[in-house]
Formats: sequence, structure tokens, C-alpha cells
Amino acid sequence: MKTTRTRIATLTTAIGLVLVAGAGPAAAAPGSSRAGDICLWSGRNYTGASWCWNPGNGYVDVPPALHDNVGSFQAHASGCFINWIQVPTRKETRVVRNGDYRRVYDNDFGGRIDAVAPRC
Repeated sequence: MKTTRTRIATLTTAIGLVLVAGAGPAAAAPGSSRAGDICLWSGRNYTGASWCWNPGNGYVDVPPALHDNVGSFQAHASGCFINWIQVPTRKETRVVRNGDYRRVYDNDFGGRIDAVAPRC
């Protein structure tokens, strides 16, 4: 019985450490983002699923939880939000500048974002 409890406690601790480590640098605390990043949240007011992008990452499709579902964002870098109308020939874009932010963006272009890139 004691061995089983010890194994369970060890397993629980290991899972907790993996979950904390899995948050990694791409996760952002609500309402904050690191210098050089553009961070997106699925909910308004920097809530919900989050993801941060850096211009050094180049063109990146947003994660599924944020595809056509960006409720808010903060930019500490410049970049471009992209909505693909017909890949690869037709797209709609929005320039994002360092210092831009929106607490409510799902009723605007946030409801159409497919990707982020260093420039439009």
C-alpha cells in the first residue's frame, strides 16, 4: 500500500512538472506579452487560449484554437495579420505595429485571422 502511494505521488509530481514545463515561452499571462512578441488570445480582455509569435519565426499559421477566433491581442513587435481568401493567391491583411493592442478584436479582423507574418 505504501509503495502504491509513493508511486502515485511521484507520478502526480512528474505530471505536474511536465504541465508546467509544457507552458513554455509561447504561453502568455493575461494582458502581458514579452518585448518583441505579438500575443493573441481567444477571448476578449486577454483571456482564453493564448499564443505568442515573434517576427523571427517568419510566416506562421495561427494554432487551431485561434484560427478565425482572436478575441484580443497585444503587439510588442510589428507584423501582419493574414486572412486567406484563396490560398495562395488572395489574402486580406492588417498591418500590426509595435504598441498596438485591442481588448476586443473578435468583432473585427480577429474573427478572420489565419496567419501572422513579419510583413504584409
